[in-house]
Amino acid sequence: MENSKLFTPGKIGEMSTANRMVMAPMTRCRAIGNIANDLMAVYYQQRASAGFLVTEGTSPSPNGLGYARIPGIYNEEQVAGWKKVTTAVHTAGSKIFVQLMHTGRISHPLN
Repeated sequence: MENSKLFTPGKIGEMSTANRMVMAPMTRCRAIGNIANDLMAVYYQQRASAGFLVTEGTSPSPNGLGYARIPGIYNEEQVAGWKKVTTAVHTAGSKIFVQLMHTGRISHPLN
């Protein structure tokens, strides 16, 4: 592994990363009221040693919520919740990208 580039700084377009590791998205269903929260901020901050994090699936609209407790990013309260998460990750030295996920035809208003 001494010749591996995995732990060396990387670049995605104009964005620099601390290393070349990426944390793939994992839907966790921890967003009470569909709002990113402190528990989520801690979760992502703990994983910030990866150079780049992709969030769990996040709904861009109310009619895209196909699962209970998935986060959204379509109102001010949700944006503020994600701001906490983003700040926590940036403070730990990593980058984060939101995965937009609309569940399409499987979405249900009771979720």
